[in-house]
Amino acid sequence: MKYIFGISVLAIAAMQGAHAISKPTGKFSFQPSTITVGESSTLRWHVVNATSCKNQWGTEIGTSGSYTTTPSVGTTEYQFTCTGSGGRAAFKARRVVKPRPLPKASFAYHPRTAEIGTPITLKWSTEHATSCKNPWGTEVGTSGRYTFTSNRPGTVSYQFTCTGPGGNTKTTTSYTLTPVSKPIISNLKYTPNTAYLGQRQTLKFSYSHASKCYAYNSEGDEIVYYEGAQKSGNYSWTSERRTNLVDNYELKVFCEGKGGTTQSVTNYSVSENPTVTFLRHAFKARALHNWVNNIHCNTPVTIDGRVHNVCDVKNMYNTWLGIDGLLDLYLASGDSSLAELALQISEKYRSTGQDKNADGYLDWFSTPLFYHNGNMYDHDHYEWRAGAGVARTIAVILDDPQLSSLHSRAKSLQVFAEQHIWRKWYAKYGQFSNLKVTHFIGRVGTIALFLNKHSSDPTLKNQYQSFIKNRGQVLKDSLEHITTNGANAYNIRCYAPAGGVAQDCASNSLPVGGTIDVSHAGDTVAFIVEAYLAGGFGVFDHQDMMRLSNTVTQLIISDLDQRFRSNVCSIDACSKNRGSDPYYRNIGAYQSQWAKLAQFDKTLLDIYLYWLSTQNINVTPRSAPEIFIDHSQSLPGGYSTPNILGNIALAVARTQ
Repeated sequence: MKYIFGISVLAIAAMQGAHAISKPTGKFSFQPSTITVGESSTLRWHVVNATSCKNQWGTEIGTSGSYTTTPSVGTTEYQFTCTGSGGRAAFKARRVVKPRPLPKASFAYHPRTAEIGTPITLKWSTEHATSCKNPWGTEVGTSGRYTFTSNRPGTVSYQFTCTGPGGNTKTTTSYTLTPVSKPIISNLKYTPNTAYLGQRQTLKFSYSHASKCYAYNSEGDEIVYYEGAQKSGNYSWTSERRTNLVDNYELKVFCEGKGGTTQSVTNYSVSENPTVTFLRHAFKARALHNWVNNIHCNTPVTIDGRVHNVCDVKNMYNTWLGIDGLLDLYLASGDSSLAELALQISEKYRSTGQDKNADGYLDWFSTPLFYHNGNMYDHDHYEWRAGAGVARTIAVILDDPQLSSLHSRAKSLQVFAEQHIWRKWYAKYGQFSNLKVTHFIGRVGTIALFLNKHSSDPTLKNQYQSFIKNRGQVLKDSLEHITTNGANAYNIRCYAPAGGVAQDCASNSLPVGGTIDVSHAGDTVAFIVEAYLAGGFGVFDHQDMMRLSNTVTQLIISDLDQRFRSNVCSIDACSKNRGSDPYYRNIGAYQSQWAKLAQFDKTLLDIYLYWLSTQNINVTPRSAPEIFIDHSQSLPGGYSTPNILGNIALAVARTQ
């Protein structure tokens, strides 16, 4: 081993390692290291194991400290040297100084393109800007909005200048104004263009650039279809059921807007359904001019040994069917002479009443009942059936503004009916509150239903509506739900008092005890149909209409010969018991009023039309139709035979 001055080399190396001194260590940095010109940045440093530090220019700065400056734009890297017992160390620090940003500006017109006169809004916003000026040098601020209008068409561009610490920015924006568009009307038409009486028509058209669209009716009154802000849109309107004939009516529609006024023309017509025309001619061929005179006051009767000529309500009892046909046919055809005749008949009935009891109420007379029980005033349900015709006449006329020339007479008749038909039997005799016989309910219900429509007496209106709802429910409870030939139908019971025991009425020869005959059931059906059409009163609904229709097609009409049976029941005897019972011979009455159901069932309507030979209908068996409806009836006055023609005409008008 080598020795130096008596000390080994290894020992000397060990002593040197034990006393080694570290080099300077630390950090130089700018905070923040990246700034925008004009901002300050601080150099911070701290070095250990150093006795001296100098910058790159040789200036002593100490081993720790800080120094803040506001430098100019540029990226600079600084070098530092620190010295200590352990030697020397070099350090670096980097700083970035960015220039100030140019202003950013957004100027835009909204809308960019519009018709002259449309409000235009200029909106603007900026960044790094201290001021903005328009092309004329006016200060407008660094953000804002400005709305204006102009009537000069064309494209206009403007340049705006925004200034900030970083300099100037110029921004150009533009808007375009086009000439105002004239309003446009397109696809103006009625559908269908030619409607039948009873049908509705829909008017449709489209419009553009319009602030108002309108027309004038036949009286010169303005009808506004649209009015508001100028826009494009569509218009649609559906008429009520047409009730008047119209020959190529011309409708001019006008639309106006900023660009002026435009007009367009369309036409529509309303004609009578050819089938209704056929039925109307057949109806009016029944010597209708005699109907008023058939209500007379020359019925001889001996009372207390003296012969009197009295007015007989029996004729008006039958006239109800004639009135019903007149009114249905009027509603189907618009032939006002039919409504006029119904009014004349009703007025004739009023004129024949006599106050024989000196009680302030008019009375009528029924010879069959007098000879039956010797009481000339025992004729309640005869008057009720007659009153049903009077009440419906009043309502149909007052419902229709086209019959305004008849309104005063109808209003006078309303006063008469409320006093001498309703108050007499409701208040004086108390007959209405507990009615159970279904066709009696039907007759009185029809009176209540139609007097209610135009009554001005709150007490009476309450009585009418209460009867319709309460007795109507009793009537509905008499409809026995049955299923026959796979169809839901009704067997109409005469009435079912407490305990549910059905009783006979109108005829004792009916095959099923408690079942009403078809003739009298017609009064029941007529009330149910009219009550349903008036909203149902919470009692009758569409299901009732369909079940009653099935009653005709599945029960009253035999499956073999497609003819009416004598009464509503589901046994074969119904179609065979046509003996001496006068109700069985009254074939026309079977069909009338029941025919009102045809408006809800096209199949049933087709059967009626087949019997009438108005058109070829595929009814099995197919053979030359025997026109039962044309057979004469023996009812006094001849009113009943044509009734079905009116019932079917209205069904045609409502189902076409």
